[in-house]
Amino acid sequence: MKRLLTYKWSIVVVILHLIVMAWFLGQLPAGAKIPSHWNIKGEIDGWMGLTGSMIMGLSLSVGIFLLLYLMPYYDPRYRKNKDRMDKILPSISFVLVLFFALLHVYSLYLGRMGGGAEPFRFTYILIGMMFVILGNFMPKVPNNFFVGIRTPWTLSSEEVWQKTHRLGGWLFVISGLMLCAKAFIPMQQSTLQQILMWVALLLPLYSVLYSFLLYRRIGKR
Repeated sequence: MKRLLTYKWSIVVVILHLIVMAWFLGQLPAGAKIPSHWNIKGEIDGWMGLTGSMIMGLSLSVGIFLLLYLMPYYDPRYRKNKDRMDKILPSISFVLVLFFALLHVYSLYLGRMGGGAEPFRFTYILIGMMFVILGNFMPKVPNNFFVGIRTPWTLSSEEVWQKTHRLGGWLFVISGLMLCAKAFIPMQQSTLQQILMWVALLLPLYSVLYSFLLYRRIGKR
């Protein structure tokens, strides 16, 4: 029970998400189309029915919460870093549960407005802020099998894990700020929009290559 209380804010978000979903159920017709995917240009190119959207939205929030809350029971490395994991996981859970809940509520809002009535800018800001916050958490995440930059090289070396996550944290923050900036660039400047999007999405992937190069350098040392 004591450990469950450390996840109280994630639980609050899930409950609020349920309440908002119930409100939208009373507002949306049975045949409503809910946006479920956006392409690289920020255009809606995927839709779901109301029932499917509700199931997916709630499943994501509850699933992420349970995945992190139950981590002591399935991650062999959890006990090795128990104090650090117990300190950082509730915060990561809250951020991820809140992000997916807000994203789902926003898609329901667009469905109520007729789909695509609002620009994609809120989602850019939402994803960008999530990247920034997770980037700040990243250097604090201890070595484990399920959370963080998990490559064969980070998992096999504590030094590689720590240095990769320090770099990865900065890369996530920079990518997040780029995505937030993208929200304020006029949609007419499509080339700049796409360049920012690709750079923001690919930049964090450098941490994977970095972990390999660092592992090789440490091995030679």
